[in-house]
Amino acid sequence: MLIKKEHAIALYNVLGEENKGAHCQIAIHSERLPYIELDLANLLEMGSSKVEYRLSYWGRNLIHLLDEMVQKGVLDIPANWKEGFRWVGSEVIAMIEASRVNDDKVGEKIAEALLSRGFAQKVRDEHCKECVKLNEYAHKLYEIYHRSHPKLEIDQSLANFIVSMPEGPAEKNALVFDGREAELLESMRLLSFSMPETEIFTLNRLGLALKQAITHMAYPYDAVVSENYLHLLALYLDEGFDALSESEKALLESLALVDAQGSLLPGGEALEEVLHILREEAYLPSRTFNLEALDVEILKGIVEVMKRHDSNPEVLPTPDEIRHYLLDLPLKEYKALKEHYGRRLNEDLGYQKKEELKKKFAEALSVEELFKGFYEKGNHWQEKLMDVIEESLFTLKSFSLVEARISEKGKLYYDLTPEGRMVYEDQQSKGFREISAPAVKAITIRESRYGAPNYEWVEAAKAEHLVGGGAATHSGKLYADLAYTVERKPHVTRFELILLHKIPEVGSFVEDLYQEFDETMREEVRYGLNKLEARGFVEQLPNDGLVLTEAGALIKKALSGTPESFGNALNPLVVRVLEALHEVGNLYVKERKVRILPKNIKEAIELSGLDPETFDKALTVARNARFVGHTSINEAGLQILEAYELLNR
Repeated sequence: MLIKKEHAIALYNVLGEENKGAHCQIAIHSERLPYIELDLANLLEMGSSKVEYRLSYWGRNLIHLLDEMVQKGVLDIPANWKEGFRWVGSEVIAMIEASRVNDDKVGEKIAEALLSRGFAQKVRDEHCKECVKLNEYAHKLYEIYHRSHPKLEIDQSLANFIVSMPEGPAEKNALVFDGREAELLESMRLLSFSMPETEIFTLNRLGLALKQAITHMAYPYDAVVSENYLHLLALYLDEGFDALSESEKALLESLALVDAQGSLLPGGEALEEVLHILREEAYLPSRTFNLEALDVEILKGIVEVMKRHDSNPEVLPTPDEIRHYLLDLPLKEYKALKEHYGRRLNEDLGYQKKEELKKKFAEALSVEELFKGFYEKGNHWQEKLMDVIEESLFTLKSFSLVEARISEKGKLYYDLTPEGRMVYEDQQSKGFREISAPAVKAITIRESRYGAPNYEWVEAAKAEHLVGGGAATHSGKLYADLAYTVERKPHVTRFELILLHKIPEVGSFVEDLYQEFDETMREEVRYGLNKLEARGFVEQLPNDGLVLTEAGALIKKALSGTPESFGNALNPLVVRVLEALHEVGNLYVKERKVRILPKNIKEAIELSGLDPETFDKALTVARNARFVGHTSINEAGLQILEAYELLNR
């Protein structure tokens, strides 16, 4: 849906003619273009000829909304709007959606954009004191947008434009066009622009599916994709090739959607996906993925240790061997040490130590010296280094990049999963680097109904080689795919637990969370938020809003009684233990507990796939974190299992 100055004037013209009892007639083709776009948006309907227009049901609702806002002085009359002013566009709908899911709070980033369009107002209440929130007009517009369904009509000229254009995400100046192609695509909800200034564009899930279909189709007629074609394809899919007439079969074949035997061709398969998105509104939440420098280094370490295993079967990537690998690395530069260990030490020692940390980093010649500098008593520094390694291993397991295995001699070690191998190979070929949640989300946000990435996300994606040339790179597609396909196992570090306790379910912004910490901790908060979002617990909105996901709200409740000093209280090993106990236990619905008989513990150990020692350690953690009682999984443990199911649904 797109309403610029010319669209608003067109709606008023049609309304005026209807009040006179006539259809609005437009003779000159160039003047008809805004009317055509409104027709595609399902706000206008054609009369008996292509030069006659009348308001659709939703167009009538929209013009009445606009007129009410003008009459009440919320908006100036459209004739006085600046040329190019976008009263409604994909970015405006995305701004309203981001505010809706966040308790109607708009936030500083988009406040002026919504106020200037009449969709927000300044309010005072007990929750936000003084803030900007959506008004009734925004909610009415959202309902019109949500309930009206655009048409899909692609002619040869527009098809050629779609095939040649970058799919995004890309800066707006990469969208080179001579006519009103962008307006046509936005009217059909195929193209999305970023909020608030439309700096970035991307084809959304529907637009990308359509581009893939057109790429494989033939263009024997001026209409390449139309409502009639889609209805015919739906008939074929629902009732089979034999249900079609000979002329209908010939039409599908001439478009290269099916072959002579009635089997779907690549173009037909791609257009079937278009039809599926339209029929089922099959959009996805914009998931993301995240890897820090130390996570990547440990992936490398596992591979390097396994190389030694080939010549010496006694050597396996156990935690101790991974520690030796890290200690032997030539990390002798301040930058390398800080990149791998800085944030972890900052979180552990607190912001008061940051100046001391900088000094120690500058002095350190090795990982060993760095850790000894802070944890010098006895071998305490080795324990702390192992804690750091264990945290990264938990993260890699939580994203299903590594798996714990037991050797023939009962030794616990780690190996890469197929997904972990793909990540390692990408890192090796494209350069070992961090992969941040916003950079991946710059690509995956197109899977949602409303969004385009903001400028900062795209810049991060470019820096991490995930976006280039106006589209996702091979690496970008890999991490975007992993965001949806990896099995996520719940994991929360000590610092992430502190963050989670401070984030309400709705109604907050990233800046609010920064204010909960000293100014020097902004980097640590940002890293923690990225991890929480990649884990599926938090969603960072394009306007910097923060909301807990359904799984995140459950995890927060489950961890409400867990002390913030508890490191990695929730981790993949604990989840495996909870799963195994749930499998052998008996559910008592009224008590919200699963009771486990002592005799069934041995069976639970076998089901978990863990050795008895590792199982007992994880069970002790679960008990200390209050997920498990003496003989039962309590409500917190059940909430974790429910969240686990939601994350992978």
